[in-house]
This record gives sequence, structure tokens and C-alpha cells, in this order.
Amino acid sequence: MEITRSALVLYPAMDMFRLVRDVPSYPQFLSWCVHAEVHEETAEQQLASLTVRVSGVTQQFTTRNRFEPGERLTLSLVEGPFRRLSGEWRFDPLGNDGSKVTLVLGFDFSNRMLSGAFRRGFTHIADRLVSDFCKRADDVY
Repeated sequence: MEITRSALVLYPAMDMFRLVRDVPSYPQFLSWCVHAEVHEETAEQQLASLTVRVSGVTQQFTTRNRFEPGERLTLSLVEGPFRRLSGEWRFDPLGNDGSKVTLVLGFDFSNRMLSGAFRRGFTHIADRLVSDFCKRADDVY
């Protein structure tokens, strides 16, 4: 499955990039995120895990997130309940104070039993992710 969502925001691209990169804060504003942890981090990338609760099912997955600060963040699956999970956040400046935020997310599940309810719930999460980060920007900035 592939999902692409975007939004125009009144915040600079670098501010939006910082929100997405700040994985440990996710449980504060993403109701489905039970726990978030960064295992390793450098200026160019991080290894991070999320524990999510979707449709009554709790799962953990780990991604490697590569950075181009203020421009893009790409993620790739390291381990978790997915056959495939990859994505890219893009942050395109619009004037001095605004930006366009785009998320392209692709995923398929490895377990057919899990994929029913969890797939519907995860698809809903992915569909709302950009708007959730826009709301977070309103609260933080």
C-alpha cells in the first residue's frame, strides 16, 4: 500500500523537520504511539523504534531514518511486523515563513492474521500523520 499526503503550513521547513526528527516526543501527541526510543543518532541518521497500539494490537518496529536537515527525512524498515515499510518526509520552503510538508509512505504486512484489523488501523494512522504533525506545530510554535 502507498499513501501520499501533504499540507501547506505557516512554519519554516526546518521547524517541521525538527518535529518529525524528534521521535522521543511522539507519545506526547500521537495517541496510538505507546513508546518511542532513539537507539543511535548522528547528524546524518538515527535508529529508532516505535511501539504502537492499533485496533487493540500492540506492535513494535524499528526504522533507520536518514536526514537532509530542513529538506527530507527518509525511513527504511530494520525490523517489525512489515514485509515492507519505507517512506520519505519532504519539507519544501514556501517564502520565508511557510513550507509544504509531504509524506510518502509505503507498507505491506508480513503476517496475514495481523494484517486485517492492524492494516485498517495503520492505514488510518498513516492517512492522518501529516495533519497530526501540523497540529503539533501549532502547539509547539
